[in-house]
This record gives sequence, structure tokens and C-alpha cells, in this order.
Amino acid sequence: MQLLKDAMSAAGRDVAEMEMIAGTQAVFPDDHSTADLGAALASIPEQLEQGFTTFCVKPNQFIDDPDAVGAFCRDVMRRVNALTA
Repeated sequence: MQLLKDAMSAAGRDVAEMEMIAGTQAVFPDDHSTADLGAALASIPEQLEQGFTTFCVKPNQFIDDPDAVGAFCRDVMRRVNALTA
């Protein structure tokens, strides 16, 4: 991140002008199970400290039911808010 900040500064720009996008790392316990959402979200506070402001989470890595996407998204937001409070 420091290299990026330095390069942006040298170009007369501020890294704060960029939308910094990060994501979760899904770890699957086996070939048939979904990943653990809590473990995947654990890196969010560190990524926020590094300046990331937008996060990509792929629901199909954590749930199998397309009808549950709404509830999943609300759960993600609740958990992220709890991690960053």
C-alpha cells in the first residue's frame, strides 16, 4: 500500500481519490460444503485500516440457496458492523 501511496503522490494525486476494493477469502472445508462466513470476514478490519472502502463478497461461496441471498446480505452487514464497531 505504501508503494501505491508513494506512486500516487509522485504523480500529484492522492490515494484517497481511489476507490480501494478488497474482498473475502473463502476457505472450503471439502468439495461439498460452503465456506465459513465468519472466517472470511475476519480480515475486514485489517483491510479497512489499510484504506480499503469497498468489499466484494460472493454469496454462492457461503450459501447454497438462491432464495436466501437477501438474508445472507443482511447477515454480512450485521457481522461487518459488529467487526468495525
